[in-house]
Amino acid sequence: MTKQLVVRLLIAVALTTQCVSASTQNAAGRAGSAGILPAVFVAMKVSAAPGRPFGLRLDMPEEAAHERLRKIATQEKEEKEKEEGGEQEVWILKRDAKYSYLITRFSREHRLILITVVARPQRARYSDVGRLANAVKATDGQNYSYKWKVEPGKGARGYMVVARGSHPKFLTSYSVYFTARD
Repeated sequence: MTKQLVVRLLIAVALTTQCVSASTQNAAGRAGSAGILPAVFVAMKVSAAPGRPFGLRLDMPEEAAHERLRKIATQEKEEKEKEEGGEQEVWILKRDAKYSYLITRFSREHRLILITVVARPQRARYSDVGRLANAVKATDGQNYSYKWKVEPGKGARGYMVVARGSHPKFLTSYSVYFTARD
């Protein structure tokens, strides 16, 4: 697989993250087109929650994120998003045994709004992301996902952490993104 194809695939994963999680239930509450069973989310406090991969946190300024990323990764690609006005970047991790890439998305205000971490094959477990007892597991027998919904804290927005893969123990990637505003 060429590097350019890998980068395109990673961007596609990041772009579809929210679409897949939104399409898992239809209006009747049944499994939707993604084929993953519907789930009820368990809210948890921010202090016990996953969601700060490699020292990054949602809503951090772009420059602060870049400062952190330059220490651990090399930027592979940057794409401006015409419709939303933000940008998306692909970073290759320099020395990590479990993960190979990071995809970040920034808002037009230059704040971090999405982090997707892509794992090396059969290296990262779902439990590496967060406590499985606090997550909602969904599967169709071929695909697996664990979802953690983190309720808003004082002055902070709520967010989701979704780990997914085709193996029952090892994940392919996980994403951290804000939940919809009320």
